Amino acid sequence: MKLLGEEEKQAHIAHITSEGLKGLFYGSILSVGIFTYLKKRHTVRFNSFNTSIKTALIVMPTVSMGAFFADQGSWDFDKQMHSSEYSEKLVIEEYRQWNEMALNEKIFTSLNKNKYPIIISAWAASLYGSWVLVNKDKIMTGAQKAVQARMYAQGITIILLLGTIVLSMKEKELEKSRPPPVPEWKRIIDEKQAEESLILAELKKKQDARSAAATTAVAAASTPATAAEQK
Repeated sequence: MKLLGEEEKQAHIAHITSEGLKGLFYGSILSVGIFTYLKKRHTVRFNSFNTSIKTALIVMPTVSMGAFFADQGSWDFDKQMHSSEYSEKLVIEEYRQWNEMALNEKIFTSLNKNKYPIIISAWAASLYGSWVLVNKDKIMTGAQKAVQARMYAQGITIILLLGTIVLSMKEKELEKSRPPPVPEWKRIIDEKQAEESLILAELKKKQDARSAAATTAVAAASTPATAAEQK
């Protein structure tokens, strides 16, 4: 059984924390959706709920999604760590690079990695928000309201796409400022050379120990003979 080192433990904690926060985000969206749907579509039934039930509508989906994502993230981390030595090195190397980043670099990197879920969520929210805003107008017809809401949503979508382009450009700038990654073939050669150096060092220690033992034995064997000659 392999014992986890401190760095591997910290990488595991960081991974499940990230996945758990992601689950809390998605869970909060689901909670707000359920809460709003019941409040708008089933007003009478919703008003009959006490404070505990209303609180559970917000808390339970959020916590459940957070726990599910954290557990799934733990499983994915173990799979990556124990599938091969190569994948294990990649995970640890990614964790080291993440720790070396400044706070703004971490923010831009996280946003860039999750930009598509953010775009889809924001786009869906913009559709709903636009429809709620336009639906307050009592003069326009249903078709006019749909067109107006779609125009608002398209404008917000364009802004989101421009934001993703800015994030991608910023991420490329950050990558240029970082030192270039060591090629895998060079890393393998360096590791092999380091292993050979350790083996040679161990052999040299054993050889020196044997030489010292042999010298001691010869000295011990010659001491009685010398004493006899002196007599």
